[in-house]
Amino acid sequence: MRALFRCLPMFCLAGLPLFGHADIVVNTAIDENAANASCSLREAITAVNSQSDYNGCTDADLTWSKITFAIAPNAGEVQMLALAGALPIVSKPVFIDATTQTGSVCTPVPNLRVQITNPSAFGIDALAFGPGSSGSKVHGLAISGFTTGAGLILSSDADTIGCTIAGMDASGTTAQANYEGIYVNGQSATIGEASASAWFPNLISGNSFANIAVYGNNAVIAGNYVGVDKTGLAPRQSGYGLLISAAGTHIGTGFSDGPAAHQRNIIGVQSNGVNSSNEIDLEVASDTVFSGNYIGIGKDGQTLLPIGVGGGINVVASTNTLIGCNGVGSWDDCRNVIANDGYTPISVGSGSFGITIVSNFINVAADGVTSLVSTFSQGVNLGASALFARNVVSAGSGNGVVLLPPNDHSLTSVFLNSTPVGSGGATLDSSDNCFDDATLYGVQIVAYGSAIAAPTAFIRNWWGAADGPAPTGSGAIADALVLTAPFLTAPSPYCGIDHIFADGFGG
Repeated sequence: MRALFRCLPMFCLAGLPLFGHADIVVNTAIDENAANASCSLREAITAVNSQSDYNGCTDADLTWSKITFAIAPNAGEVQMLALAGALPIVSKPVFIDATTQTGSVCTPVPNLRVQITNPSAFGIDALAFGPGSSGSKVHGLAISGFTTGAGLILSSDADTIGCTIAGMDASGTTAQANYEGIYVNGQSATIGEASASAWFPNLISGNSFANIAVYGNNAVIAGNYVGVDKTGLAPRQSGYGLLISAAGTHIGTGFSDGPAAHQRNIIGVQSNGVNSSNEIDLEVASDTVFSGNYIGIGKDGQTLLPIGVGGGINVVASTNTLIGCNGVGSWDDCRNVIANDGYTPISVGSGSFGITIVSNFINVAADGVTSLVSTFSQGVNLGASALFARNVVSAGSGNGVVLLPPNDHSLTSVFLNSTPVGSGGATLDSSDNCFDDATLYGVQIVAYGSAIAAPTAFIRNWWGAADGPAPTGSGAIADALVLTAPFLTAPSPYCGIDHIFADGFGG
């Protein structure tokens, strides 16, 4: 407990008292450590860590600290903080608020006035939060040029990052890569803030290995621009958009009380030719939730982002993953809109289980009508059993769903099964999906010699035609090993938009 008394929410920030306190004011852009009247960011962090005055920085509060910025002259212009070496690791709770520098703007996308740079290309991280600093918060910093390190490292718990740019300049215009934009190694970090009263999105793009890498459990990533430019309509060259190897990560809507449009992440990366450019990679992750995001789709919900080489959501040896809706709230708010012009919007590798893909638009724009397929068109590749229900899938000249059993002949796969959805949710089967009239397959099995549980039931779906799937009907083609009857003779209610769950999963 950082304070010795309790406080009302209107007077608190992240559990820290906001009264009876004088801010530590950074008033120089020079990265100095000198006994003079100036207070640099380096000296301010030292004052926080020691909880005492240090050089020109005054910190009279022994319970928590707040660092603000008032760098002159030329107030309103970008102040470049060129590091002369590694900053001290933050070891006490602090709120670093660079939005206090004149001219800083947070919404609808950050346009900032304080930028931390690495002109000598030191092999360092920009700003690191270590043990003892749990509950810290950062607003208003642009961080760029740490090509072998991270813009932000969060190794403490319950830290919050909002209104921050990593991998771009302070205006969000020019890519200036870090190796990683944000590296989360602690627990319960919040990346992006989207409450009912405030919205602090981050712009995390252009970083060479990963824009956001999460190795700490129970992180929330909401309301950010990841891998895209400040318009949210074009991708930037990056490595991974999100790299998740943790438990309990929540990505998108449903966690805060803010409007869904503010909780939605816009995620899209363009291949940088060096590292994987999958928009999202789950690697040995568990209990991950994706809801309400635009992935490979621009902020307008209509623009297909040119990815190059890479996929959308790539699930590798991961468990209990929910992509879409768990039966709570509005379908409009919880579904993901996912498209990809480089590989596949959703790919699930063998070794994964507990995969639930419900009520998404796949290669379909947010209007639920416009197809966003490209020359290379796939929908979903499933290399493990999954629940696949109530999705709208456009495949164009490709395949809607491809079932890919493992090629080691070690198991019999049942792909489109019945799986509980969410805590307290009903049990669904793989039904009420809506396929367009694909040139190739709506559902195809590529067995690679492994055994398939035949028939694989995939019933009560709409195949784009009243007489059902080809080859016997005129709709999208269904693999002969897939049991499709009975099929829907008219589109499911889930083929449209603006559908509200009436009974837990829909009327």
